[in-house]
Amino acid sequence: MNRDANTPGFIQVGHVLRSHGLEGELKVFFDVSDPQEIEDLKLVYLRNDRGDFYPARITDMRVEGKRNNISFFVQFDHIADRTGAEALRNRGIFLEVENADAFLDAKAKTEDSLVDHEVYDDDEAIGLVIEVMNNPAHPILVVATTSGSRLIPYIDHFVKETRDGNIYCQNLDELEGI
Repeated sequence: MNRDANTPGFIQVGHVLRSHGLEGELKVFFDVSDPQEIEDLKLVYLRNDRGDFYPARITDMRVEGKRNNISFFVQFDHIADRTGAEALRNRGIFLEVENADAFLDAKAKTEDSLVDHEVYDDDEAIGLVIEVMNNPAHPILVVATTSGSRLIPYIDHFVKETRDGNIYCQNLDELEGI
């Protein structure tokens, strides 16, 4: 989620990735860890080329899970074809701050609940989460290890699953030397 001086009264909760199909459907990224957090979302805001916010009503949203990735496919009421959908590529998706409280509370609870979780890499304990750093793209886990602290992006590529108070990671060798 992104809140800054350029978006007064609004908070960014995602962005449009690309068009999908010919009927104006969009593949969208939402900054959530649980799809249920946005299942009731009906109205979001987009920005035009001048930077003005305008409402976009969601008429249909479906969630698809493949290979530990969650994809959101959204249909807006004012987009009826691929050309209109392509015009929204890479545009931010916003909520009004006063209407985003439930969304923000669910996100904060998820992030706070990760502190004190044991972190594993292939069944080997590597440390304990001591903090969750806010980052506009995704949360970052600060993990205390025997050799110092380690930063792990909280995304599907690195975090395989969270269960029983533990976080199971994968691909951590890719973070070596960064």
